[in-house]
Amino acid sequence: MMVFGCITLLLAVSLAQVGCGHKILMNAILGEGSHFLCAASIGERLVEQGHNVTFLISNAYAHRASDPKYSQLFDFVVFRHPIPVEKVHEQFEAFNERAFMPASAQMWTLTEVMRDGRADDCDAVLGDVEIMNHFRSANYSAIIYDIGWLCPVIIAKQFNIPYIALSAVSSPCAVTSSSGSDNSPAYVPAIFSGFSNKLNFKERVQNSIVHIFILLFGIYFRMPYDDLKGKYNIASDTSMDQLFARSGLFLINTDFSVEFPCAIPPNVIPVGGLTTRPSNPLPDGLEHFMQSSGQDGVIVCTMGTYFTSVPIQVVNDFFNAFARLPQKVIFQLRIIPSNITLPPNVYTLPWLPQNDLLGHEKTRAFMYQGGNNGFYEALYHAVPIVVVPIHGDQYDTGAKVSAHEIGITIDKLTLTEKKIHDALRDVITNDSYKRNMERLSAMFLDRPMTPSKKAAFWIDHFIKHGGAQYQIPFVNLSFVERNLIDVLVFFIGCFALVSIVLVFMGKFCLRFIRHLLRRISKEKTE
Repeated sequence: MMVFGCITLLLAVSLAQVGCGHKILMNAILGEGSHFLCAASIGERLVEQGHNVTFLISNAYAHRASDPKYSQLFDFVVFRHPIPVEKVHEQFEAFNERAFMPASAQMWTLTEVMRDGRADDCDAVLGDVEIMNHFRSANYSAIIYDIGWLCPVIIAKQFNIPYIALSAVSSPCAVTSSSGSDNSPAYVPAIFSGFSNKLNFKERVQNSIVHIFILLFGIYFRMPYDDLKGKYNIASDTSMDQLFARSGLFLINTDFSVEFPCAIPPNVIPVGGLTTRPSNPLPDGLEHFMQSSGQDGVIVCTMGTYFTSVPIQVVNDFFNAFARLPQKVIFQLRIIPSNITLPPNVYTLPWLPQNDLLGHEKTRAFMYQGGNNGFYEALYHAVPIVVVPIHGDQYDTGAKVSAHEIGITIDKLTLTEKKIHDALRDVITNDSYKRNMERLSAMFLDRPMTPSKKAAFWIDHFIKHGGAQYQIPFVNLSFVERNLIDVLVFFIGCFALVSIVLVFMGKFCLRFIRHLLRRISKEKTE
């Protein structure tokens, strides 16, 4: 595959001298969902540049290796879970079942799925002799890993491979605070908090508490990987926190046209909108449905996989709200409950060509759960949003939608038929949402290259030149040094010393004055 890529490039630039490129290992946790789509978008651009890209995926999602598109682009290394793949799917299904529960109830399931389960996977990879021998002999120039799974960092340290972090979620300063980004709770909303950057006193208190919780959770999340480093004697003198902070680059799926601004180091690269692209023509059946909507247009609605196990009343609320609207609705729903009647203006599909629908001229609004990819696709096509955050960074998407007035956010715990209907009607009939979205979309699109090309450029640059020159000294400072605790102690010591000297000098002066006054008084009496 690598040789074929080189020949193709040489033919394309016949008068130029083009090298064979580099071998790059990529990972998007298990190889499924929005995280994989972000990584694959970058991988495609790297292949276009003549690089050879290999994805590390799990056997629970081994279908990627035979996918008609991706099997032609990438090589795959498939690791085996230490548990049956059915159990892996059940782990994520258990999380989906808690979709409409409070965030606190979701956190424990998320911890089980993303901390304990994925640490066991890492142990399986590190203990797989065949896979580790492949990494040893493959001569990879770089590893690009998703921050949701730190195992590739350990692999990179074992074989001395430079590594780059990729974050499919937004919140650049929260994600990279350990590398020197300004993460002040005074104005930087904590990740998963759902706050904007304009905080009153109560919100600053809450934001500070969430900041501390996320910091402690991050330490807890990385603890099993420290244990694995010790077990396999890999970089045992360096903590997982330090290894993560020393990633050569951080590619963050965010863009400051809509992200709340904060200060980031040079090695943090915003590449928001990795899955955005022009829309393709729709299949005939869908196109006919879109055109049949007339001037009222169509609402695109998807809640991801979360509607597979929600209360029946929630599904009823959506259908009843849709039935009261003049627009037609395309609704992603894998299974229609047998005791629900489908409204005549609703068309359901188990999977949606989301980007192509958002780019259609008949689309009037986008209602969804708040995923980062969907947010940027709506921004790209300037479609107003109604968002119902379900978990994690989706609350942050809701905060951006509300703060920029490009749509409406609905609390999932107070979701009703009336709120769904009123929000959609308001977003469609109030032109200000569309105007604001068009303004921000124009800002987002005014750029020299696409997000995926920008990411590929920086990866290529990093492989050629390294990334040490872009890292600030923050990552090599101890807690005492980076927080100036030693300087503060020095100042306190100096202040105390000066104070003591002044006190002694004052006492000496008082004694001298008293002595002088007694002497003068004595001379007068004589």
